Amino acid sequence: MEHKIEDLAMKGLLLLKENEKPFLKEWANFKKDLKAWQNDLILEFEGMITFGFKNLSSTSFQSSNEFILALVHKWQKKYPEFVDDFDAIFLISAVENLFHKVLKQKEDTSFLDHQAIQIFFMRIIDKVLRTQQLEYQDDKWLHTILHLRTFPSNWLAIISAEKSQYKVSKVICSDELAVNEQLIGMCEGLQADGPGDLSMALSRLLTPGMEDCQVLTIPVLTETLVISVKEQAETITTEQIETLRKMYLKQMKLNHLENELEWKDSTLLFQQRLLQSQSATDAVKMITQGLVDYLPFSRCALFIYSPGEHSGVGVHGHNIFTGSVQQIKESIAEFPLLTKYLKHFSHSKPIFIEEAAEILPDKYVREYSLKSLVVLPIYVPAENKLIGLALLDRGENTAFTVNNQTLTALIKFGQYGGELLNKYYEDAVQLFGVQRAVLTLREREVLKLIAEGASINEAADTLHLSSYTVRDYISAIIQKLDAKNRTEAAVKALKMRLIQ
Repeated sequence: MEHKIEDLAMKGLLLLKENEKPFLKEWANFKKDLKAWQNDLILEFEGMITFGFKNLSSTSFQSSNEFILALVHKWQKKYPEFVDDFDAIFLISAVENLFHKVLKQKEDTSFLDHQAIQIFFMRIIDKVLRTQQLEYQDDKWLHTILHLRTFPSNWLAIISAEKSQYKVSKVICSDELAVNEQLIGMCEGLQADGPGDLSMALSRLLTPGMEDCQVLTIPVLTETLVISVKEQAETITTEQIETLRKMYLKQMKLNHLENELEWKDSTLLFQQRLLQSQSATDAVKMITQGLVDYLPFSRCALFIYSPGEHSGVGVHGHNIFTGSVQQIKESIAEFPLLTKYLKHFSHSKPIFIEEAAEILPDKYVREYSLKSLVVLPIYVPAENKLIGLALLDRGENTAFTVNNQTLTALIKFGQYGGELLNKYYEDAVQLFGVQRAVLTLREREVLKLIAEGASINEAADTLHLSSYTVRDYISAIIQKLDAKNRTEAAVKALKMRLIQ
């Protein structure tokens, strides 16, 4: 199985190479959408894209991981510590979406081609998450080390290597040591040229007058574990120190592996649930339930996005009364922050709102007792189309934060949900009345004549309008119904029962 997946990833790599020119064209358009975002980050990604295509042209890679690791190595060499990890993951996903869009425009593209691109970029995200998570420490395990009987300790600290400097990134003190939070905060900001200097500084600050305490410094990958052993402790042997180092290293790897498997497992389970959908009603239920069942949220409200009206219409709720959600119909223009977000982030990036009151009207904040909130675009990558929004939280008046693993999974959930809902979109529009009022009476009259086979001039004569006015109506109709031409607009309108 591993060989088959690697073959698929290599197929994805070849597809990247074959579609360089159309991709760069799409990338240029994408940059315009992000002009109000982080220009420096966009430029750096563009540099990485140029480096990647250059490598593909000049080097033969034996595996997809070989190519991916070359990219990661180059990035880490310039940026040993990435400031905003999720923004990197979002941009990687955005690049993937552009390749899906390019493939969609080709007649000979197969479903397997899209999956090859998906597997390849999933591996890139894995590598990004690995560099983020490999050195991640769980406070629970640090406290466990601190309270080991083998090493009765005063305090424990983590020193991280950052470029040419070393920095204290974490300090935990025993219950017996009377140290206030302000002092710990000051210690966690210390920097020096080496871990030895920091160990000495920590000893003087945290255990003044205890010069006889033994301080252990244990290197583990790019970090140093520093432990102040209590005076009454017996001499610590080399074997005991090595055991502690291995224990710490193992936990680091387990933390990473657990986090990696969790986000992959959640997306797999979500996909399996979506496969059971056989109607628009099933689709909206599966999406809202799956977002709660497989991610750390307790409530979800799903809205279908109406491009013609630039509004959202409530269609389903999970752990929220669906009837009340379906009463909601709001113009996106009423939410300035959300409008700005949708305009500049290509409709695919989840957004975390610490205070829901900053983005939603007071009436909804009060009615649903909202505090923190996640807004998830339900998005179709291959068509670069936003078709819905999901609002997620963890219960009434509950503040929370969202880690990178969850945000990464959310991107995939939004895309999988988008692909499913797109399949039933016309049915959903008809069922939930999303676009009943999109077309004006005159527009419906024009479209009805076109659907019956009338030409523009014939429709103009029947309605006593000029042909130019009829053309304007048809252009507006095509835009509102997100159709390619007037024939497709007529077909969509008939399916949606906008005309009879």
